[in-house]
Formats: sequence, C-alpha cells, structure tokens
Amino acid sequence: MNNKRSFKLSLISYAILAGVMSSHALAVDGQSEEELEVIEVRGIRASTEKSLNTKRFADGVVDSITAEDIGKLPDATIADSLQRIPGIQIRRSAGEGSTINVRGMPQVTTLLNGEQFLSAGSLTKVQPDFTDIPSSLVGAMNVMKSPTADTLAGGISGTVDLQTRKPFDLAEGFTGAASIEAARGSYSKETDPKAMVFAGYNADKFAVLATLSKDEVTLANYRLGATNHGWVGAVPESGECWYCPQTDMNGDGDTNDAEYTYVSYGMVNRFTERERTGANVSFQAQLSDTFELNADVFYTKMDDADRQRGLMADNAWGGHWQWQDQHDPINRGEILASGHSLYTAQDITLNAPRVVAHSESHTNKRKSTNYNIELVYQGDGPFSGKMRFITADASRSHTENVAQGYLTNGLAHGLRRNEGNGPIAVNPGGYGPNTVPMRFDFTGKYATLTPPSSLQGEAFGSNINRYSVTSTYSENNYDEDASLDVLRLDGEYEFDTDHLNAMRFGVRFSERDISRDQYVLLAPFNNPVGEGSVNVMWKDQGLAAFDTDGSGGTPSASAGDLTMGHDNLITFASLPEGWVQSVSDFGPNNIGSIYFIDPKQLDDPFAFQNRFYPGNVRGMVPGSSYKVTEQTQSLYWRADFSGDNYRANAGFQYIKTDLEIAQNVIGDSICTNCPGTVAEDAGDVITDKSFSDFLPSFNLSVNLSDDVVYRAAWGKTMTKLDLQQIAGGLTISRTRAGDDLADREGISPDLLIATNATMQGNPELNPWRAENSDMAVEWYFSPSAMASIGIFNIKLASFIESSTWLQAMPDGDEVIRREVTVNGLVNGAGGTMSGAEFSYQQAFDFLPGMWSGLGASFNYTYSDSESGRTDLDGEALPLEDNSKESANAVLWYEKSGFQFRLAANYRSKRLAEISVPYGMGDTAIWTEPTTYIDISASYDVDDNFTVFMSGSNLTEEYETNYAQWKDNRISQNIYERRLTFGLRARW
Repeated sequence: MNNKRSFKLSLISYAILAGVMSSHALAVDGQSEEELEVIEVRGIRASTEKSLNTKRFADGVVDSITAEDIGKLPDATIADSLQRIPGIQIRRSAGEGSTINVRGMPQVTTLLNGEQFLSAGSLTKVQPDFTDIPSSLVGAMNVMKSPTADTLAGGISGTVDLQTRKPFDLAEGFTGAASIEAARGSYSKETDPKAMVFAGYNADKFAVLATLSKDEVTLANYRLGATNHGWVGAVPESGECWYCPQTDMNGDGDTNDAEYTYVSYGMVNRFTERERTGANVSFQAQLSDTFELNADVFYTKMDDADRQRGLMADNAWGGHWQWQDQHDPINRGEILASGHSLYTAQDITLNAPRVVAHSESHTNKRKSTNYNIELVYQGDGPFSGKMRFITADASRSHTENVAQGYLTNGLAHGLRRNEGNGPIAVNPGGYGPNTVPMRFDFTGKYATLTPPSSLQGEAFGSNINRYSVTSTYSENNYDEDASLDVLRLDGEYEFDTDHLNAMRFGVRFSERDISRDQYVLLAPFNNPVGEGSVNVMWKDQGLAAFDTDGSGGTPSASAGDLTMGHDNLITFASLPEGWVQSVSDFGPNNIGSIYFIDPKQLDDPFAFQNRFYPGNVRGMVPGSSYKVTEQTQSLYWRADFSGDNYRANAGFQYIKTDLEIAQNVIGDSICTNCPGTVAEDAGDVITDKSFSDFLPSFNLSVNLSDDVVYRAAWGKTMTKLDLQQIAGGLTISRTRAGDDLADREGISPDLLIATNATMQGNPELNPWRAENSDMAVEWYFSPSAMASIGIFNIKLASFIESSTWLQAMPDGDEVIRREVTVNGLVNGAGGTMSGAEFSYQQAFDFLPGMWSGLGASFNYTYSDSESGRTDLDGEALPLEDNSKESANAVLWYEKSGFQFRLAANYRSKRLAEISVPYGMGDTAIWTEPTTYIDISASYDVDDNFTVFMSGSNLTEEYETNYAQWKDNRISQNIYERRLTFGLRARW
C-alpha cells in the first residue's frame, strides 16, 4: 500500500513546518507548577500524599497512583495496582492482572506519557495487555474519568496514562537503584527470579536515566468443569434437532422435557510460564533558556507458554448429546421456545463415548519498541509549545498445538481405523466398546470429574498401554505485525486577565498499520494405493483421506478405506523417554494419576507434527488473515478559566478516521472431504471506511472552602475500533458426524459436518460513542487524607454487541444440509451505565507514639448498566464484565523504617458472557463474587538497603462460573497464592 509512504513524507513535511513555528507550540501540562506541591516520593505515606496532590489539582475527575520507590508500585503488577482506584475492575490471566474496566466498561484507552503506544499483547486494541509491561518501568499512573479537549480521545469510560520517570526529576548527580527477588506459588512450587536495575544522572543542563527489568514466572491456573461455554445444548427428548433422536432421557414416561448439557467436561492441569524483559531509556537536555529536548525509548518483550494437561470426557463432539444421567435434577420450567421443561443438575453421570488425556500448548512471542522525541518551547512571552513525534513497531507470534491421547478405543462413537484388514477400534488397547461412566459433581466447593475406580480389571488410567495419540493438529496460529507513527503539534497562549487564563490548541496526525497472517499446519498424505496427495490438518487416525477401495463417496474406515493412521499406530508406550508423564495434580482435587504427553514437547508445532507426519507446511486461513491501515487527523481547542474559588476548562476535539481494510475472498476448499483443511485465497476485497467525531468537553472545579472541592464534568467520548472486530472473517466449526447422525441423514459417519460458525469481523461496525457526566465532592482534611463522593452517568449512543442468527453452512463435502448458529458482532444502541463512587484515605499521624504510623483507605463503587438484552427468564442483562459493586480496603503501617500493607479487593458477580445454546435463547454465564487479599511488608536496614516480602491471593481465591441460575455452576478457574521475598538497594 502506497499510502504508508505518503503518510511518512507528510510527517516529515509537518515536522519541518513545526520546527519553524515551534515558538507557537504548546506545553500541555495539566497543572501549573504554582499549584502543585513538589513531593519526594518514597514510602506508602509519601506515595499517598503525591497521589492525593495530583487528584486535588487535576483538570478533571482523576485518580492517581504513585510508585512508592524507584521500580516499586504498590502491587506486583500494573493492573493489580490500578484495581485499588475507585471504579477500576480487572480481569486476570493465569492469576495476574491483565486488563481493566473503568466503571464497568473495558473500552478504556491507555496512554504512555500522554500519547498512544503499541503493546504487543493487544495490537488491534487501544488497551494493552498489562502482563506485557513490567511494573518497575512505571513511576505513576493517572486514571482520567472525565475527558478534556487536549487528552487523546479513545476511552468511553476513562483513560489511563502510564508515566515513566523523567531524568530532570532526579536529584543532581548520580542516582541508582536495584532489586532482586524470588517468588513461589502454592501450586506451582517453582522459585521464580526477578531483577531490576535503575541508573540515572542529572547534570543540571542534561540528564539521562535507564531502567532494565527481567523476570520469569510459572503460574498455576487450573480449569475444572465445562471446558467450553459455547458448546452447550438444551437437548429435547422429542428429537426436534439434528443432534438428538426422540428419547425419554429422564424416564418420566414422556418426551416433553429437555436437559441442559455441555459437550465436554474436564479437569485441566494448566501452567503458564512467562519470561518478561522491559527497558526504558529517557534523555532530557536544556538546549537553551527556551528550548528543551526530551527523548524516550520504551521496550517490552515477553515469551510465554500456556501448557495444559486435561482429563476430558466428552460426547465425541458429534451427535451423542443424550449422554448424561442427571441426579437430583431441578426443573426450571417451560422457559424454552419449544415449550419443553428444562432440567439442570449439579451431579451427573456422563456416559462418555470418549475419554482423552488432552495435551495442549499455546506459545506467544511478543515484542514492542516505542520511540518518542519532543521539542518543548517555553519563552518569556505568552506563547509556549511542544512538537512531538512518536514511532513504534510491535510483533506477536502465536502458536497452538494439540495432542489427543485416547483412553477409550473409539467404538462407542464409531471411530475406527483400517489397516487393510477391515475396520477395527481406532485405539485397539483402549477401554471399550461401551461408554465410560464419568461422574461430574459440582455439589461441593470444587468441581470434580471422577472416573470409575476400576474398569476392565484395573485402576482407570493406570495402564500406559491403554493410551495412544489418536489425533493431533495445530491451528489458530498467527503472526501479527504493527506499526504506529504520530506527529503532534500543540500550542498555548496565556492571557493576563481575571478569568480567562489560556487557550490551548493543537493538531495531530497518526497512522496505525496492522497485518495478521493466520495459518494451520498441513501434513501431506499420499494415496497408499494410487496416485495423488492431499494436505490435512486433523491428523486423526480414525479418518480416511482417500477412497482406497474404489466405492466412491466420503472416505471412511467403515466403508473399507484405509485410514491415515493405517501404518502408524502411535501408542504412549512407544514414545521417546521423557515424553510421557504421570500426573495427579489437578489443583484442589485428587482423582488419581493419568498419563499425558508432556505439553513442553508441543511448544514447537512443526517439530512435533513432523515427528509423526513429516512434511508439514503452513496453510494460510484467508478468512482470518487481513491488513488494516488506520489514519487519523485531529485538532483540539481548549480554554482555561480560573477565579478566586474556581478553575474550569472547556473545549472540543475533532477526529477524522480513515480505514482501509484488506480482507481475503474465501474460495473453495483446497481439498474436499479432507479431515481438516483450509480454503483457497480467491483474491482481495478492499473496504474503505471513514467517520468523524466532534467531542466537546467541560470540567469545573469549585473550592467550596479551603479543603473542600466540588467538581462537575460533561463530555462526549468515543473509542477506536478493535481492528480484529472489523477485519476478521468467517470460521465454520465442523466435527465428525458419527454413527447416529449418519444413519438419520444417510451420510458417512466420517463426514465433517458444520455445527456452528463465527463471523470474526464486520467492516460495518461503528465505534463506541457515549455522553458522560460526573459530579463529585472532595474533602482534603490533611495532606495525607481525603474523603470524596461522586456520581456518574454514561449514556451509550452506539456500541458493539454480540448476536446470533441461523444461517445455512456447508459440510466438509461442500453440501449444505442444515442451518447452524452463527455468532458475530453487530452495532447496538441505547445502553447506559450509571453509578456512584465513595473514597476515603487517611494517615493517622495524629495518634500518639507508634500508632502514628497507621493509615487506611477504602473505596466503594456502584455501577449499574443496561445492555438492552434479556436472559431466559426475561430479566434485563447488564453490559458484559461489569460488576455492579466493587470495593477496596487497605490497612497500612509505616514507622521507623518498617512498612506493612494489607489490601482486599472485592467484585460482585459479573456477566462473563452470553451463551446461545442449541435449542435455547440468550443464556447468561455469570462469574460469582470474588475477594482477593494481598499483603506486603518491608524493612529499611539502612538508608541504602531494604528487605521486603509480599503475598498475593493469600486465600487462594478462585473464579466460579454459573449458567443462568446460581445453583447451576458449570466451571472454575483455580488460582494460586504467591509469596515473594527480595532485597532493594538505592544510591
């Protein structure tokens, strides 16, 4: 695309022009130096005072967190620290805080030192994955809940500004700091190292600093229960669906009922390894009395591997939906459109046609580098200004690799192999031919999936000769690359009048490019009895790729065709030494030992797949590969006012966005009837999309007394589109038909039938847009104490929501036989979010003696929302991932070099997702309330050395999900307690 080059040439031209006009640029510093106290920050009390000082003199509704020392935020991660702010809720990845909501909404933009940046963990979004960014690189964080005209628009409910340290803020001369620490998890039992080093030098006219951080972590996070919330059905007894014959499942003498069931249940041992590197280098120089030069480099790199070993019982992902016997079922009434009474149960016997020892590895290699250079002008006259240029690049490589170790022999769901002597069990040594009774029980604290204590004369799973690698594949792999260029010019003109203080104005030009290439691994299979070769993704030993017996139709072992594994039975016992592990660690549960392939062997998909099926190549998935160029041009104007007892600002920001979306036209399958394949790339379709936003804003701060501040704010907001949501394509999910459906529809049991589809992108989506209003009263009754109460309202003019519809989709032979459910994103309108926030902080320095070191803080947020959707009972549903109530409580102590901090964070239940099961309407998947408790302590040995410890998730809090009804729990995510010990030094 040529517009990339032309844009960069334009940036150069504007930069030259800006150099000529630099005397008319603006320094956009939100508070004047006269108002802000200069506070040297070290320790809990000083951090609290600095944060309150920032909040008090902010231009709008702002909350702030300041590092307690060089390289030390109050909590272990950026997101964990942010959750202490009123209205902030976080999501976790492997137990670590990863993303945030502000006032219940994830449409939050995050800036780096006041401008856009690239985070490799979320290249298509404006909110980063905070697990990418070492917390030691950040010196402060401001959460701006009301918009101002000069702050880059991009967040509906708020904007987070991560601020790195500036060299001129250091004391003159050399400043150094370093820390080393070791952490250990209660489940992982691994000792994880972390180190940070900081060096800075301030020579008055120039200064430089550098921070380097390196850490490795191993995080335990188990998954118990339903393995996939989307694969669920309300299975009717009447046989009115393609996956269910007429059957009296509960034995009550009629076929008027339906049972709620999932396709798969499991106990998953999951460990995540992360290796993080971060660096920040900053330089400042006073070029003259009027010019200052600032330059920054911000670098992050993270390699991670999410490795899973799970004992899973499922219905073979086919037509075996009537596979459960419910114990003590609950009749939910006739809530289905079909009129059937729906039954759910927490204690179920699963008559599993398939039980597998599932091994899976997801790997990521993420890297981003952000460069910033700015020239600041501050003369003696009324003009001041800044010219700023940013360039960044980032990349992410993601792989997924799966190995299915069958314990069952496959006959219970009709999966056979043919080695030339007719069809036999696909896993000859496995349990069978009958289904395996697996007990799923969620009546206790934790979900359990218990196999029979003995089967066929032995302890279930104890005999390694029962296992074989029946299926393996690698899909959902992708490479993403992104770049960002920004040129920003700002100007300010000060007025010497009683009320009008200044006018601020500026223009900004940016371009963001993202490309995504998604692929699967395809192995070549040659016709064993003739000519021809096909490339196959699902290397399943029970599936055939060729019509080897000449009978025609879909290749099938049952029809006499040789299967792909006809000469390659891969038993666990035949694998290299060290590849197979006996595992009994399933978190809080003990279900005995099961053999698994070590998922570390799957980290390299090519090496693993080629060992068993040589010659794998990348097969591009055209529907999920794309390129997007986003160009924005914006300008703003802002007027600042003040009087004896008030401060205010009013203005607007105008943004024009141009998108060029290059998607691939999906052609025919490269191999009809092959066991997993991809479509041809039939060319490109280019969509051009443009839209403009005019965003006025107003902020008022009135000093009701020397210590009491009243605030009011109003503004319009918008957030940039997630580029994945507009550029992704259609993905059709298919599974093997199985014997039952084959008999009913007259098709091969090995035909891959369409079961559902996902429309991953919609170029017609519009940005989220809203109108926000705030009012608050803040009482600062000491330098380290504050109480505030505020109310807010977010009226959504447009938003993006998920939707479902029925659409005809082809089976693997490209014949359309049925309509399936399609999930996708559409434009919505009319949602609201409103609520109130209360906050209290105080250092009890008025107490006598040792008690004067005490301090506390507490905040509570109530945020109610409406999405416009209703659940099965007709109840209104909120916006997804919003907790109506959240709260934080912190008790701290700081005296004579000793520091202690105990913190608790509470979230009420939240809507995790909306599932649309087969045969049902919108089913709400809720996450139960959670409370996380953390602790930290430190002791200053002397002025240079501090020993410290911390503990996160002390109570081993976990997440439990339930479907529609509180007593219909379906899954859990189990997180571990982590303890850290370390040493910090400073010079």
